[in-house]
Amino acid sequence: MKRIVLYSSNSKRRDASSNCTVFPRWADQWDEMAARHPDCELYLVVQLNGRYFLDIYDGKLVREPQGVHLVTLPMEAKHDEFVEAVAALKPDVAVAIPGPVSGYDWNGLRDATIAEALRQQGIETICYTPKTAMDCFDKWRTHQVLKDAGFRVPDAFYVHHELFCSDKLGAACTGNVYQEYVLWEVKNMDMPVVIKSTTGSSSMGIHIAPDFEDARAYLLSDELVEDVIVEQFLAGVEYSTEVHGSAGNYIVSYPYLEFSCTQSELKDPLGTDMLKIGPITDEAPRVEELRAELGRMAELMGFSGIMNVDLVLVDGEWYFLEINNRWSGITTLVTASQGRLPYDVYVDQALPPEKDYGALANLSYACQFKMPEGNVDALARIAEEPGVTSIIQYEVRMPGRDPFVFSDAVMGGFASMAELLDAFDELQKAYPVQIPRRLVEALRERVDA
Repeated sequence: MKRIVLYSSNSKRRDASSNCTVFPRWADQWDEMAARHPDCELYLVVQLNGRYFLDIYDGKLVREPQGVHLVTLPMEAKHDEFVEAVAALKPDVAVAIPGPVSGYDWNGLRDATIAEALRQQGIETICYTPKTAMDCFDKWRTHQVLKDAGFRVPDAFYVHHELFCSDKLGAACTGNVYQEYVLWEVKNMDMPVVIKSTTGSSSMGIHIAPDFEDARAYLLSDELVEDVIVEQFLAGVEYSTEVHGSAGNYIVSYPYLEFSCTQSELKDPLGTDMLKIGPITDEAPRVEELRAELGRMAELMGFSGIMNVDLVLVDGEWYFLEINNRWSGITTLVTASQGRLPYDVYVDQALPPEKDYGALANLSYACQFKMPEGNVDALARIAEEPGVTSIIQYEVRMPGRDPFVFSDAVMGGFASMAELLDAFDELQKAYPVQIPRRLVEALRERVDA
């Protein structure tokens, strides 16, 4: 039997009350996936704070998968402890499964260095390189890599925080020439602009400046505490998509439309007004050209696992905004369209995939929506409704915002967009308390437009 060891490190030492409840349970999803691969011996090496991999509540494991061998490490586990734990299992192949984290979105960097250490021991490992991880973690590096490779990106400018604020930090100089230079560059940019951290996640700390005076005031304020990018704000239609697999064997997804029920200029990935639907196949212009470019990007950067790409369509042209080299906010949506589980993405790298999950003939329509805080028993009932493939309830604690609870739900498996809309309508009528009516109306309006 082929021994496949999947591992995921996490830098976040979560509070025991920061919970995540999922339907179907993560353990059940692992068992379903393991049942599909009876000729493989599957191992999972994770910490007990791995909210995308284990059913943990109040800091304790409440349900353990039976189809995979589970190896848990403490929250404080370091790089070398992961290397030792994976190597001790003597895998035929080790597969990294990076997950997201609030704050610094850098878990993929640790998984990549673990992979390098395993390769040095002669262990076959599927993961991108540390350079690729850094090219995604640092958004300014992402911008440069994409631009240098000929991908269309918004105009942007990098601001080094320590130099820009050198007068505040007590530098021995008269005047701040670097600050003058930055403001001169920004003044010559097309407005509005987005000012965002080079290393943040989940749209935290993003500021939209409608004009130069607003941008200048923000940059000179105490709110500027780290390196940032000043980027041209592109008013267009926002999409997100994923590429799955590894070098020489990529599955390139079609784009998925992302929008908010509100008229806010800036989407909030954690906001309960966000909707996502797709795949968008022929409604968006030059979609096959986009998919070819995504495949080129994956090969160029040597991706493996999941590559999530945020896009904006402006006047018929695709612009690349950001890359996330890990399980993303649309992974459950994309895999629902493909008729498989998120974990299949990783195992399929070590085994021949059953089919081309990027081909139209193998795709169905799906949508993703959010529900405000709700009773877990009600969520369990909704999860059993026809077409509902996944519900994840998060208890979120992030710097700069109050703790809050919301649920991320996915419906999938529909042969047409009309069939999906009708099913969503019926689900909302059955659960009006949990699913706001505005979501159905906004989705239908956007699809019919």
